[in-house]
Amino acid sequence: MDSELMHSIVGSYLKPPERVFVPSVTQSDESSQTHYSVNLEVTSPKMLHSPNSQALILALKTLQEKIHRLELERTQAEDNLNILSREAAQYKKALEDETKERNLAHEELIKQKKDISMQLSSAQSHCTLLEKQLEYTKRMVLNVEREKNMILEQQAQLQREKEQDHMKLQAKLEKLDVLEKECFKLTTTQKTAEGKIKHLEEKLKEEEHQRKLFQDKASQLQTGLEISRILMSSVSNPKCSKEKKKSSKKTKCLKRGPPQQIYSKFGSLPIVAEKSASAGHSRNASTQNLQTMQHYRPRILQKLAEVSEPRCLYKPSRTTSQCEAVPSDSEKSISICNNLSELLMAMQDELDQMSMEYQDLLNQMKETESQSVCENIECELEHLVKKMEIKGEQISKLMKHQDSVRKLQQKVQNSKMSEASAIQKEDSNCKGSKNIKNSPRKCLLTNSPQKNSNFRPIRVHNLQMKLRRDDIMWEQ
Repeated sequence: MDSELMHSIVGSYLKPPERVFVPSVTQSDESSQTHYSVNLEVTSPKMLHSPNSQALILALKTLQEKIHRLELERTQAEDNLNILSREAAQYKKALEDETKERNLAHEELIKQKKDISMQLSSAQSHCTLLEKQLEYTKRMVLNVEREKNMILEQQAQLQREKEQDHMKLQAKLEKLDVLEKECFKLTTTQKTAEGKIKHLEEKLKEEEHQRKLFQDKASQLQTGLEISRILMSSVSNPKCSKEKKKSSKKTKCLKRGPPQQIYSKFGSLPIVAEKSASAGHSRNASTQNLQTMQHYRPRILQKLAEVSEPRCLYKPSRTTSQCEAVPSDSEKSISICNNLSELLMAMQDELDQMSMEYQDLLNQMKETESQSVCENIECELEHLVKKMEIKGEQISKLMKHQDSVRKLQQKVQNSKMSEASAIQKEDSNCKGSKNIKNSPRKCLLTNSPQKNSNFRPIRVHNLQMKLRRDDIMWEQ
């Protein structure tokens, strides 16, 4: 519209239509009412009669119309602006309300978020506690399982140890059975030897009884000879002195001669012998057969009858056989004790060697650094410790057995000593009852035990010299 108006206005030389001032809408609005009348008045009649007056009028009309239109548009725009301002205020209020609602909602959301975060934190803490409890329970379960495994392993080890102990006990019981059998064999051999000794003692008692009879006869003959000498002394003193000298010489020869002959003849009697086959193991005491006694008995009796003439004044004591029997038993006991002591010494030497090996292995284990060698040494040490324990148990059992053997030997020796003392008392009682007063037999009987005591070592020496290997038989 402006361009049309500008081109429709006819301009002058001074102000062409392009330079004609066209007021703006605001200016036109403000000055439309004030200047409208002025412009009409200003227009002079000259201007109306000018050639461009019509064009100006038309332009003014168009301007007026335009202004009117613009005013209308302005009023409409103001109305629109008022409406818009109202709407803007309403919109602002709505926005403020929305912002308030949003802020409230945001605050509520923040509160909810805080509450939720608190709940989450509490839940997380609870979860961490539950996780810790789970870990603790897992550890407890693992510990319980380990303890169960350890207990099962310990039970298995205990069962193995029980089995090993049972095996050891069985082996020990077997060894004890063997030792008991050996002890039974020893006791049986000892009983047989004691029976043989008692049989020999009875034979010696019989021989002593016969010797006593011979001695009684000899004493009677001596009394008769003395009476005859006393009667002959009254007749001739010199003859009596010569006869006394001869009789004294004869009695001395008789006293010296018979004991050597008697004890030289007893070399063929059977005796009890003992032998140890090897160190640490004693064989059972072997005895000779009593059938040889039946072969030798008549010869011995004949020789005793020949030797025991009226001139024989020797009287063997009753305790000689006991004194000979006791040394044989003492030799047996000494040999058994020696064998047991040798065995103990050997076992103790073995134990000392094992302890030395144990110390050497410990030193090697300290020096070495490789684990395989250490494990091998540990296995060897365990094996050595087991061996040492077995050896210690064997030594303790052997010592107990040795103590029991010693106690048995002491009991046997005490019983034998009591028997010997009882027999000596009986002999003393018998001698006291049979002593005759004012007889020459008394001095002869009192002298005979002294000579017997002097001849005992000679008798033992003769027996030892006359023993041969063929005379001794060993049990196998």
